[in-house]
Amino acid sequence: AVRWKGVLLLRAEDTRLPLCEFWAVSEEPRGVAPQRGAVCGLGRGQGTREVKTGGTLERARISTGAGAGAAGSRKRAVADSGMSQPPGKKGPLVMIHAFKNPPEKDTEMVSRSWDKLSSAILKIFNEEAGELSFEELYRTGYNMVLHKHGDRLYGHVEDLLKERSQSICAKVEADKDVTFLGTLKREWQDHKRSLRMVRDILMYMDRTFVKQHSKKPVYDMGVHLFCQHCVRAPPVKSRLISLLLSKIEEERAGMKVDRDLVKNSTQMLMEMGKDVFHDDFEVPFLKNSEDFYRIESENFINSNGCPEYLLKVERRLAEEQDRVTACLSVDYNAGEGGIKQVVEHELIGRHMQTLIEKEGSGLVWLLENRRVEDLRRMFDLFSRIHQPPGPGQLSGLDLIENRMAEHVMVKGREIVGTATDTSGHEAKVDHLKYVSDLLVLKDQYDQLIKDAFKSEKSFINKLHKTFECFINQNPRSPEYISLAMDNHLRGGKSQRSGAGQSEEQVEGMLEKALQMFRFLSEKDVFERYYKQHLAKRLLSDRSQSSDTEQKVIQMLKSECGYQFTAKLEGMFKDINTSKTIQEQYRNHVAQAGTARTDSADSTEGSTGSVDLVAKVLTTGYWPTQQAVQCNMPQEIDRVCNVFKRFYLAQHNGRQLTWQVNMGNADVNARYDRKYLINMPTYQMVVLLLFADPSTTALKFTDIEEATKIPTIDLKRTMQSLACAQFRLLTKDPKSKEVSPTDKFTFNASFSHKLMKFKVSSIANSKETSEEVQASRSKINEDRNPQIDAAVVRVMKTRRVMDHNLLIAEVTKQLQNRFVPEPLVIKRRLEGLIDREFLQRQKGNMKVYEYLA
Repeated sequence: AVRWKGVLLLRAEDTRLPLCEFWAVSEEPRGVAPQRGAVCGLGRGQGTREVKTGGTLERARISTGAGAGAAGSRKRAVADSGMSQPPGKKGPLVMIHAFKNPPEKDTEMVSRSWDKLSSAILKIFNEEAGELSFEELYRTGYNMVLHKHGDRLYGHVEDLLKERSQSICAKVEADKDVTFLGTLKREWQDHKRSLRMVRDILMYMDRTFVKQHSKKPVYDMGVHLFCQHCVRAPPVKSRLISLLLSKIEEERAGMKVDRDLVKNSTQMLMEMGKDVFHDDFEVPFLKNSEDFYRIESENFINSNGCPEYLLKVERRLAEEQDRVTACLSVDYNAGEGGIKQVVEHELIGRHMQTLIEKEGSGLVWLLENRRVEDLRRMFDLFSRIHQPPGPGQLSGLDLIENRMAEHVMVKGREIVGTATDTSGHEAKVDHLKYVSDLLVLKDQYDQLIKDAFKSEKSFINKLHKTFECFINQNPRSPEYISLAMDNHLRGGKSQRSGAGQSEEQVEGMLEKALQMFRFLSEKDVFERYYKQHLAKRLLSDRSQSSDTEQKVIQMLKSECGYQFTAKLEGMFKDINTSKTIQEQYRNHVAQAGTARTDSADSTEGSTGSVDLVAKVLTTGYWPTQQAVQCNMPQEIDRVCNVFKRFYLAQHNGRQLTWQVNMGNADVNARYDRKYLINMPTYQMVVLLLFADPSTTALKFTDIEEATKIPTIDLKRTMQSLACAQFRLLTKDPKSKEVSPTDKFTFNASFSHKLMKFKVSSIANSKETSEEVQASRSKINEDRNPQIDAAVVRVMKTRRVMDHNLLIAEVTKQLQNRFVPEPLVIKRRLEGLIDREFLQRQKGNMKVYEYLA
């Protein structure tokens, strides 16, 4: 019987084939569920249907007439439920009558159905399913669920699967260790295959009863029961885990094992649930791995050096990853607590400090011997340890980075040294070697970081901070760097090869020297020395290439800004302007020489045998010193006056001051033959004192009185003329030091293979300690206005500011030129308060207010 909801309208188009058209869906269909508008055929004669009429459900008999009419006749019937025949329709009615007696129930259906199903399930597990009808078995399970016996069916299946799992457990338990894993693998695969067949038979129960009552599906229930009553049975579980761990240890020891057998066993545990796999296998596996690698690593590191240990660790990690991927159902790259972290911690994390500090093979030894491959291997392995292995410890890369920085600091301090030697005197330093050694050290570790440490940004920054630290420990580093650059810009010889350098080599060396400049904290000190050296190159025409000079200026500008190089660019502008002025002066002298024959004053415009080349410099651009009075020879003095009158005639209102100490001269001198000697102005003035043949010998004091050259400068001058390579004068007594009682005579026996040479001043490259102190005082004075300006800029913007914040902000603004001391800033703040730029806040003396 099929139960229909709704009203049935019966339409008979043919007495032989009554039809039923319905407008409702079946509640419990048989076969394919009918849809709205479908037509179901009723056999000829009588049929039975349950019809809902007037809100009640009745079992009724449907009677139809036979042989009533021709082929085109139509009959209509309405269910007998108090409904009238549809309007406009005519024809006989089909009467529906209720059953007189209800059908009887089958009480033995449940037991009979289960006996049939249980017998079939046992045959499936015994691999005798070939003769079974799965369609009939499916219909049997379907009928049990349909008749509300799903709970009994589910319980019977659960008991049967439990007994089956227990019987498998007994069979596996009785097996030997040699075949234990193979037997368990075979039984598990057979069990899964049988469970899939049982699941197909009881599919209807899974779809309806299991979902409605939130129970496990048949297949999952079978897997769970096999896990609990077979795999997790104490005898089986202990043997399974023990055998798996022993297989893994055998392979770690180099023995060959059946990887597929191990993989299938771990895969079985994973299929039974991640919790089962984790609790039963992964936890003991990780503990076993931890113990194994701890013992192995301690034994190996005690008997081998750092490179050998790193090589073994690299090989072990690759083997373990391959083993886990091929044999175990474990994610090797799992997060915290996984096998990867355990192995890396035991092999690397616990021994990082030992490896770095290992005597004769640690990090310092690798750096000293440039073992790039070993350093790269250490970097790769240590980079796996992202977190410190313990409290108060560092991560892997931080350990390498800090130890490398310490080693570079030691090497750098050996190069930089200190400003004084052990006796307290000024240390003698070869500035070219000083800078060259720094560049070699920088190049060496730049290359190491690139090749071994993969240009890691943190390593580069750490190296730069280390160089910045030890370079600034020597207060004369700015001077030495400027001197080294001056040597290259003059086209001097290379410190390494001793040969001259091409323009490309010079540019390369200058770019490297500018790297050292970036590490200086007192860039204004470097600017002062660089300006002095640039002035000497420009005034003596000793610069190798004007283009190279301009490139250096551009690099300094990009590094420090326009203000840093504004005066340097002004110096080049003055040189170009001086060339124009010099050309105009030559024309003026030529014109004056032509008109001199007609002039009564024969001295006007006369330059005699002196050819003057004057360079007019702007006071603010050049590192000029206080004008020193020097008694120039009469011929030179006359030419200087001619140029002065010429220049002031064109530039009214300007003032010219001769900087004698910044000039040089080409002197034609006759000894055994004629020589063209280039020398500083002071040397020219002294040498011309001996031009008179009647002058035989002059004391130092006599020369000082005649020339008015400062004593310090005069001593250097006399040393260069009488004690250096070109001894144009002789000194009595003979010694390298000059004293006021020394006598000097013209060296008539002087001879040299070159007809043209240069006599340089003694010790004119580096400043003495007194000059350094004077320079430092001058630099500190120049810094005060800059500090004042920075304070005013900050306070004008902020208006009110705390003392500590103001100190930090001013330091930040000035750090591109120099790093001022907080005490110096505090003194400048007091000065600004006195000058009424600032005032202290009432009630809080640590806060400053800006006064407009």
